[in-house]
Amino acid sequence: MDKRPCNSQDVEVRKGPWTMEEDLILINYIANHGEGVWNSLAKSAGLKRTGKSCRLRWLNYLRPDVRRGNITPEEQLLIMELHAKWGNKWSKIAKHLPGRTDNEIKNYWRTRIQKHIKQGENMNGQGSSEQNTDHQEGSSSQMALPLLVKQIP
Repeated sequence: MDKRPCNSQDVEVRKGPWTMEEDLILINYIANHGEGVWNSLAKSAGLKRTGKSCRLRWLNYLRPDVRRGNITPEEQLLIMELHAKWGNKWSKIAKHLPGRTDNEIKNYWRTRIQKHIKQGENMNGQGSSEQNTDHQEGSSSQMALPLLVKQIP
């Protein structure tokens, strides 16, 4: 299945990492015209990107209110508590962490916290099984939240 922008006449769509020039074009366009229909915005701004790519770049990286950088131990504990309560509802969790995106929280969970929880379960003799999901009420991972906060770099 060939993915091309709607109404394209063999328009080449750029893929891969965004350049600083593209970022500046998107930031300036949104500053002058505001957000809108992302496919139209991409074309009007002169970016050879899809509307989806522009939307994700803006929402996850370029918005002025997005906080990037290290997640604090307090934020980490809150992520763990809310994940224990709601599971993988990343956007719901992100609403409780101002400036953090659901994508950043999901990536942090999967690259940092989840690994430590699995290591802790293996040390306790609870091998991984179908019943051992990362949203299990009363699991040992929930009880060890404060200990994990200290261990995760």
